Amino acid sequence: MKPIKNIAVIDIGSNTLRMLIGNIKADKINKIYTDRVVTRLGKNLTENGVILEKAIKTSIIALKNFKKLFEKFNVSCVIAVGTSALREAKNSVYFCEKVKEFTGVHVHIISGKEEAYYTLRGVMDEELKKEDSVFILDIGGGSSEWIYCENSRFNTGSLPIGALKIKERFLNKDPYSEECIQEAKKFVKEQIRKALPETKIQKIIATGGTASSLAMIHFELSEYQPEKIHMSEIEKTKLKQILEKLLSTSLQEREKIKGMPPDRADIICAGLIILKEFADYLRAEKIIVSENGLLEGIMKNYRDFCYNNKL
Repeated sequence: MKPIKNIAVIDIGSNTLRMLIGNIKADKINKIYTDRVVTRLGKNLTENGVILEKAIKTSIIALKNFKKLFEKFNVSCVIAVGTSALREAKNSVYFCEKVKEFTGVHVHIISGKEEAYYTLRGVMDEELKKEDSVFILDIGGGSSEWIYCENSRFNTGSLPIGALKIKERFLNKDPYSEECIQEAKKFVKEQIRKALPETKIQKIIATGGTASSLAMIHFELSEYQPEKIHMSEIEKTKLKQILEKLLSTSLQEREKIKGMPPDRADIICAGLIILKEFADYLRAEKIIVSENGLLEGIMKNYRDFCYNNKL
């Protein structure tokens, strides 16, 4: 069989469609190209139970544009995975069939446990292996995956709380009322309490759009700078300050805050509530933001999905 050259990994999430093109050298990922498109695949999913036709068309257009890059970057293995929205939607099979028909891309719908596992594989590196215990949190649009590693053993889980889902259920009016904010916090806290035993950890390693956006706001970045964001530390007190400030502003005001990604302004508060409630429950004092996660974990384990399945 021909050796794998470059690999393209696509994450079809509830809020965003993301792609990473790269290769593996000496057991390390060499990143060549990344891209992301907000598709809101999980919009109104809880209410309707189906992915909206508009979101399907937006996703197909994005995948067609991604496909143009496969030849440019000499991609020989393409892996696309679907997460929370495709796990829950009644028409997920229809979505996958349409994607295959119009782009040739086969979508693997992975479970919450699998998503947590590959996120773990993406985040872990030599530096983290030295830690006695590590708690990793990936806040997505429709779900949040957690991984707790202690003495080389780990537990994983997936909770049905994501930035888009919490925003639609509780924070759907502008500006937010105090009652809605408290209801959102209470609901998230209850979901966490059901899934996790009480324990104390020093820090949470957070990955995903919410975590990256938090770092951008914290550092007041005018543009995305992964090299500055990756493995940066943010005190929980700072997280709370940022969250309280954002909760007290209108959407129009939030969009003007330095560091705020424009396409995140409407869901950032929901995501940060989830992060803050995890930090409070686990009594963690620091948040470490990792720019590695699901995409990197799948790339490291590409043999689980394909071998030379070039389109």
